[in-house]
Amino acid sequence: MTLAATPSPRGRKGTHLAWRLGAVAVLGMAGCHTSNDRVPTRVKPAAFVGPRPVSANRHQTAESPIDLGLALRLAGVENPTVNLAREAIREARAEQQAARALLLPTVNVGGNFNLHRGNLQAANGSILDVDRQSLYLGGGAQAVGTGTLAFPGVRLFAHLGDAAYEPLAARQRVGARAGDARAVQNDVLLDVAAAYLDLIGAEERVRLLKQGEADLGEVVRLAAAHAKAGQGRQADADRAAAHFQLLAREAQVAEEERAVAAARLARLLNLDPAVRLRTPGGGVPTIRLIPADVPVESLLETALRNRPELFARSAEVGLARVRRRQEAVRPFLPVVSVGFSGGAFGGGSNRASSDFGPLDGRTDFDVAAVWTVDGFGFGNRARVRRAEAGIGQAAAALQRATAEVGRQVTEAHAQVQAAVEQFETATAAVSVAEEGFRLEAERIEQGQGRPIEVLDSFRQLLDARLEVLRAVVAFDTAQFRLFAAVGSTPEAPPAGPPRP
Repeated sequence: MTLAATPSPRGRKGTHLAWRLGAVAVLGMAGCHTSNDRVPTRVKPAAFVGPRPVSANRHQTAESPIDLGLALRLAGVENPTVNLAREAIREARAEQQAARALLLPTVNVGGNFNLHRGNLQAANGSILDVDRQSLYLGGGAQAVGTGTLAFPGVRLFAHLGDAAYEPLAARQRVGARAGDARAVQNDVLLDVAAAYLDLIGAEERVRLLKQGEADLGEVVRLAAAHAKAGQGRQADADRAAAHFQLLAREAQVAEEERAVAAARLARLLNLDPAVRLRTPGGGVPTIRLIPADVPVESLLETALRNRPELFARSAEVGLARVRRRQEAVRPFLPVVSVGFSGGAFGGGSNRASSDFGPLDGRTDFDVAAVWTVDGFGFGNRARVRRAEAGIGQAAAALQRATAEVGRQVTEAHAQVQAAVEQFETATAAVSVAEEGFRLEAERIEQGQGRPIEVLDSFRQLLDARLEVLRAVVAFDTAQFRLFAAVGSTPEAPPAGPPRP
């Protein structure tokens, strides 16, 4: 879903203050319209035609438009961090499937040929000179002499404790990996949303400064003309020129910041860094995901129920407890080996009636159960203690994650509240700065002042408008952070009410 910004009011030539042009886009989308005072005849800038992003040098770097909805969709497609977390889930599910198959037998099919020449020792200790040979084909392999097959055709070999507890442990591991993967995805989406808001804010800041630069250039021209005509001082003209150079440098820095923001967003989206991303323009939208008046206690309760990190850490606690039970029962449950083989077997020797008789049917069935006590029980006790330590570590990790979730929620909630106050303060400052500029402009129109006298009012008004822009970007970013902090997946919402 593409974010829509509230359209900015279009100024009419000769009816809006020239110095309001830079912030009309921000104040318009925030519901703060400017008044209809006349433009001073001595300081007349170019007409305002609405918010528009400043294009980069297209002959140097290709630009690609992108909105917030598209950015969030791309973040879940080719982001290597998200893909790595997803592969961890696939690995855990494969381990779970293997754990469920512990009591399923393996199947071996093969054959073997045995040839012996020379002495052998009989069961009574006597030495026999025997030349013998044998052949086996069928299920299993390695049928030699009177012994059973070394590799049974169908074989089950497992510890009963592992067969019982490994599937339980694998299920907990899958839950932990799934929670971690969702947490990683939410973090990446949050980073993408913040990077996009940084980009759109940087573009709007460039536009405000470029417009202010054009307006201040008119003041420089008028101050120079007054000095040349003897109606003003040359020092005033030099001061205006110095202010223009400083503003031009500030606009250049803003251009650099815009390029950095575009590169950061491209990196998060795993896009070609040679393509500079740009937003559709139209000003910075005001986004409401969670009302600012929701009590922080309610948000904390929601976060404790929904945060995927807490699900993952809880699953790890469950995994550690399964491991502890598994080690506790290990010495009391046996390793079971069951084998069955069937095939064709034949052979002979120099002591038999035939050197190699015909192949005939043969079957073998073996069952064994072995109980093992490691180190007279001390080894098993050490395994149990290690598993208990794992429970303590997992519980500590869960407690730490819970504290981190609480910190993130309270911090994001405080940021939302601070952004609202910042916006209200900046809006009030804009009103005051506009009134001060209007009075200065009227004095100049009446011939009671010089163009240089509007510099301070111009700077105050421009700073106030930039502060409004920063407040709106901070509010939107804090809204996304709070939304993710309570366990929701960041997504592209519609533009909210006009004011934070």
